Amino acid sequence: MDNIASLLCHPDTPAEAVRGVKVSGSRGHSGFVTARYEIDADMAQLVVPESAEPGRADGLWRTTCMELFTRDPGDAVYREYNFSPSGQWAAYSFTGYRDGMDEIDVWAPKIETSLGSDGLVVDVTFVSPRLGPQSVGASVVIEEKGGAISYWALRHGPGKPDFHHPACFAFELPAPEPL
Repeated sequence: MDNIASLLCHPDTPAEAVRGVKVSGSRGHSGFVTARYEIDADMAQLVVPESAEPGRADGLWRTTCMELFTRDPGDAVYREYNFSPSGQWAAYSFTGYRDGMDEIDVWAPKIETSLGSDGLVVDVTFVSPRLGPQSVGASVVIEEKGGAISYWALRHGPGKPDFHHPACFAFELPAPEPL
């Protein structure tokens, strides 16, 4: 996959069992987006949601969850996608910073999870309604046994963990090349 990046753990939420988190992805001409989230960790110490009936669900970010934020460059409107290792997902739009939240009507993403003793890989394929250039923020919430939660992102804004912060939209994804 293209665009491989290591995510940074927020300094206020250190992880004991996680050695690193990487994300990679690509976007096709018809709006298909693929993303791979790789967590290198002592998996015996992590909380991973059990497989569930795939479908839309709220509150996925309260435990281990992969997230992707997108917006048109220079626009206040943005979208948030949540992908759980359980197979559940969520998609929201916002009219501005944490304002005007509404569900996005999208096709259900395909979420495939591979779990090993030293890591977790979550592969996601979904259709984005946006085909132009995008500012992107990739992030991961990781819950450890005992309740500690760490927050991982391409870049963090000032203060407490907040994936909605404009600083987190750290990658500029160009529009697909014409066929």
